[in-house]
Amino acid sequence: MSHAFRTLHQAMPIVAAALGRKFGVPVAVGGDEACTDGNSIQVPALPPQSELIPVAWGYLAHEAAHLRFTDFETYRQGASGSDPLTRSLLNILEDIRIERAIAAPYPGTRENLQAVCDHLSGRGALSPPKPDAHPAHVLTSYLLLHLRHRLLETASLAVSAHEAERVLRQVFPARTVHRLQGLLAEVGQLASTADAVDLAQRIRALLEEEKQSARAPSSGAGSASGQPDRNGQERPDESGQNATGTGGTDNQMPGGSVGAPLPADEQAAQGPTDPTAGQTSSGTPAGSPSGQGGGQDGGTPAGHNDPGSSTKPDSSTPSTSIPDAPHDALKTQAVSQTLNASDDDLPGDLFQQVRELLDAAGQGDSPCLLPRAEPFDGDPARGLRLLGVVQEESRRLRARLQGLVQASRLDRPQAFRHGPRLLPKRLYRAAVGDPRLFARKRERVAVDTAIHLLIDLSGSMNSPVRRRDGLVERRGQIAQSAALALALALDGIHGVSVAVSAFPGLSGVEDRISVLVRHGQRPRACAGAFLQGTRGSTPMAGALWFAAADLLGRPETRRIVLLLTDGKPNRMDETREILRLCSAAGLETVGLGIGVDVSGLFPVALRVDEVTALRTALFGAAERLLLAA
Repeated sequence: MSHAFRTLHQAMPIVAAALGRKFGVPVAVGGDEACTDGNSIQVPALPPQSELIPVAWGYLAHEAAHLRFTDFETYRQGASGSDPLTRSLLNILEDIRIERAIAAPYPGTRENLQAVCDHLSGRGALSPPKPDAHPAHVLTSYLLLHLRHRLLETASLAVSAHEAERVLRQVFPARTVHRLQGLLAEVGQLASTADAVDLAQRIRALLEEEKQSARAPSSGAGSASGQPDRNGQERPDESGQNATGTGGTDNQMPGGSVGAPLPADEQAAQGPTDPTAGQTSSGTPAGSPSGQGGGQDGGTPAGHNDPGSSTKPDSSTPSTSIPDAPHDALKTQAVSQTLNASDDDLPGDLFQQVRELLDAAGQGDSPCLLPRAEPFDGDPARGLRLLGVVQEESRRLRARLQGLVQASRLDRPQAFRHGPRLLPKRLYRAAVGDPRLFARKRERVAVDTAIHLLIDLSGSMNSPVRRRDGLVERRGQIAQSAALALALALDGIHGVSVAVSAFPGLSGVEDRISVLVRHGQRPRACAGAFLQGTRGSTPMAGALWFAAADLLGRPETRRIVLLLTDGKPNRMDETREILRLCSAAGLETVGLGIGVDVSGLFPVALRVDEVTALRTALFGAAERLLLAA
């Protein structure tokens, strides 16, 4: 599948790599699966005009937030052995927490994450629940919509979040809803995965407590309702509430958290609650003296009366409605149904839906456009021995390059039509009508170059080569030794930065690339990485994407990809496409073919038929590149 990107800077692999650098997370682009292995993230390659590209960036930001802020061991312990409801609650709470955390240092992630919600809303995947849906679905959908709208500031979910709350109040007892909202006020203060696990468990405990309260014996002649218990508190009536609605032990949340009044900014938006929630069967307002012996206002917190009435209590006021009335019985039953919910009764993970969308957009034969980096330290002891072999030649090359570079940067007198002094050696040119007889100095730009050296370590590079001394070496090892010598030489030149990578990855798969030296690292300290074995095929396109993404993040004015190979790439069309994009973006690409002609691919191509001459050819190419105007 060919991906014809308009410009390199806008190409999906380049943007993904830039986001990965920003978040400090390795990113791969390609294949047909969106996934993460706990250390890196992969997204499928999408066509340039795909409407899912913003969704892919949101997915990338979300998974990067998990990798940076989620304690996966704590999360697994909190989820393992838990019931479906607790797992769903934990997933929602942790998603909200980590997305808020990554938005602090990277505010732009809000836009990416909101793009996910906007797309899913447009598909109907983030709709508010229906009143006849399973109560657990109603509860968790409310949490998802309410928290994303309020804490993540997703404006497009405002209507859905309001409707989800209306349905929640229709399905669950008003007291349960109010206590739940008291706990939700803590979500914005969650500081760790452990906090999210604790809050998920407390929400479930609240529901368990509400279920047990609903089973208390009904009030009536000879009942203990309204009488002090052994702790001096009034026993709950059969609705699970105290006569006054304050001070009861059933209103105490796990961990000492009390069912708090609604936050101030929620009061105005709440609107009237269920009209039956605060009345008796005869229509008497809950908390009235009739049969209750309650306080003056039924224990309603100050300032939380229902809008439009100075006496009618809101959902925080205990209800004295008859619990076996059909409406209240259904609400009480909803709590039990929620606690017993199965996975099928709950809405799916939001970002599992995103993964499925991205997976469907990918294709099985989609190439890996951006492989994941694999750091490789190698064998330090063998690396020291390799250093002893190459460093003498590397010193000579460095001295030569430094001398050439310094000489090329001197202000040389050039011939012009006019100037402060004559050039004696050009006076003879006057006889042929050439007026350029005067000397004037020309400013030379200092060396400011980033080089990414790519080494092909495919299986064919395992071919043996007999040296002049009779010893046998492998092509791959000769190429790595030459690359190390060049990296050591370039490392000593002011204004030059070098990186070295080998492809395919260590296991021979296309979606990995082995990083030998990164920009800013000392090649001497990485010598042990230049002892890798050969493997796999020749995924050249992915390697070029990786090098291009690396160089576009560099500040140097000149950026050069220098690639060593002895074979043809796996995907010729994709390789030609990335080379075209590199040229259009001002990146210089040079191919050095070992026994193969690469002039059909690279704008600048060299060929070495004798592998033993590879080091000389590589050094010569570096000289020409650094001294080029």
